[in-house]
Amino acid sequence: MRRGLQVLAVAAALLGASPVAADVAADPAGEAKAFVVKLYGAYHGNGPDYLGRNAAQVFSPRLLALIRRDRALTPKGDVGALDGDPICDCQDFGISKLAVAVRPMTPDHAQATVRFVNLGTPETVRLDLVSGAAGWRIDNIHTRTTPDLAIYLQTHAGGR
Repeated sequence: MRRGLQVLAVAAALLGASPVAADVAADPAGEAKAFVVKLYGAYHGNGPDYLGRNAAQVFSPRLLALIRRDRALTPKGDVGALDGDPICDCQDFGISKLAVAVRPMTPDHAQATVRFVNLGTPETVRLDLVSGAAGWRIDNIHTRTTPDLAIYLQTHAGGR
């Protein structure tokens, strides 16, 4: 197992110096896709802390403000409007078969369609992405259970 990880690390290092990596850096859609692939790649072990200390590296200031408003308006001990992980639209995860397609909308806006299998169930999540000085961030999330996360948080903050 350890040897397999070493081989993977060497391959990743070589890829970082390859023309493919240079193309990604010169291509905003490629950068957006790399951002999304990295997000979903963290769903192993205990999973990512996207709603905690890493939130500003994941969500746009607009969506992050809505998430924090929900938490602030939720009475202690209660569950707010956001009662799971909006990126995987789940509470528990076992993500496999990840496929990401990115469609540029403008130079600083893109839409990512993410398909994966979570604990045996096929899922599709659409992410509205914005790019700023700090890189790509999620500005809205659209899933089967929550068609528009931003509107949902605006109208149901604090679990109301």
